[in-house]
Amino acid sequence: MDVGAGEFEEKLPKLQELILGCDFVGLDMEFTGLHSTFPPSNQHSLFDSPAERYQKARQSVQQFTVSQLGLSIFSSEKSNKYVAHSYNFFLLPMTFGQLDSEVCFQTSSIQFLSHYGFDYNKFLKDGIPYMNEAQEKKLQQQLLPGSLMVHSAFEKDKLKKVIDEVTCWVSSAEVKDSMVLRDMYGFQVFEIQLILRRAIQDIWTIPLGDQKVMVKKMSPQHRWQLENTSYDSCRREQILFSARGFTNLFQTLVRAKKPLVGHNMLMDLLHLHENFYKPLPENYDEFKKNIHALFPVVMDTKNIAKATWKVTLIGPFQWWRPPCGAPSHQMSRK
Repeated sequence: MDVGAGEFEEKLPKLQELILGCDFVGLDMEFTGLHSTFPPSNQHSLFDSPAERYQKARQSVQQFTVSQLGLSIFSSEKSNKYVAHSYNFFLLPMTFGQLDSEVCFQTSSIQFLSHYGFDYNKFLKDGIPYMNEAQEKKLQQQLLPGSLMVHSAFEKDKLKKVIDEVTCWVSSAEVKDSMVLRDMYGFQVFEIQLILRRAIQDIWTIPLGDQKVMVKKMSPQHRWQLENTSYDSCRREQILFSARGFTNLFQTLVRAKKPLVGHNMLMDLLHLHENFYKPLPENYDEFKKNIHALFPVVMDTKNIAKATWKVTLIGPFQWWRPPCGAPSHQMSRK
């Protein structure tokens, strides 16, 4: 099942319930790029030490981002079977106020994902936001009274038009009259409400869903009552919750401490750390310590397959091999 920003918050409680009650979780990720080739010293080498390989991979993770994350949540049944609930999450870095992200694309990765039907429109239009702890601290600062500032010229122009439109309307409107603002995308819904409420004292705003916001004229007394209600969608806690987006589910994965299963997982683990937990540390040992604290049990099927191959193929072959000079009919497992 594909999940985008439009339905993620609605599905989150069920997803959290499944993860907390499951036996293990399978994970796979797609990226906007895999290995950065600049500078030339960043090229991988068979002679890299683990710490050197980590440094090179760290640079790539800081340059590219996650475009999709897949989870398969496995729960056992009494009949010795597993039930799997599988989801594909389209992800896009969060942007709010002055918080913005630069995303790089690698041509080979674009071609690979396009060949297998990756929906770039859904990625860009309906990607679920996410943030790490450092980004959340910056957002908390922006949400302090009077601190919100808009970064992009496009957002500034749109906000100016909206403020002019509402100011013109409110001058002739009666108390309890309302108007509807349309085509509010992503976190524009929050930004526009916060800025309008700060700029115009005798209005209140209510999100209607479907990219719409209602603006209602009201008395100062009624507004004061609404500002102090726990149901206000623009409360600081609600904005932070929505801005965390997929990070809310990541935190459930961490809390559940279920075995995490994947294939060739190094880049997956690096991106999990960088995008949903904390910026990757410079020290390789610190990264390992952090990952083991987040996910105590990690099963990489690439390593499992190699270990199994050694036991089932190489081991028996070496066992059956006759001593040098012995005739073939003398081969024995004993």
